[in-house]
Amino acid sequence: MQAKLKDAIRLFNRQDYFACHQILEEVWREAADEEKGFYEGLIRLATGLHLRFNRRVLQGAINLLTQGLMRLEDYRPAHAGVDVARLYADIEAHLHMLKASQSSRVGFFERWRVPRIHMVE
Repeated sequence: MQAKLKDAIRLFNRQDYFACHQILEEVWREAADEEKGFYEGLIRLATGLHLRFNRRVLQGAINLLTQGLMRLEDYRPAHAGVDVARLYADIEAHLHMLKASQSSRVGFFERWRVPRIHMVE
């Protein structure tokens, strides 16, 4: 796995979504065409979570997270060392929770249970 992707994952898991997005854009620019969809998916997830937790834009977050899942569908179960199937399921569950709450307020438990990127073993 590329060092930049590792850095981006570390930032994502620390909930530093803006910085994660910036690194992923660099990786995306350098990626082969068949890899771009994977990175686009991760970029949309990071951007969606940034909107949710830092800007409190609920509908924008829902839209970007949904778009991210659509881009990652073909990369399951794993790609580039990332457990895409688990990330997909975790984001999908988070989306269901967001849609059910329809609140722009971010609670402690939501931030605590935010999806993380896991590596395949």
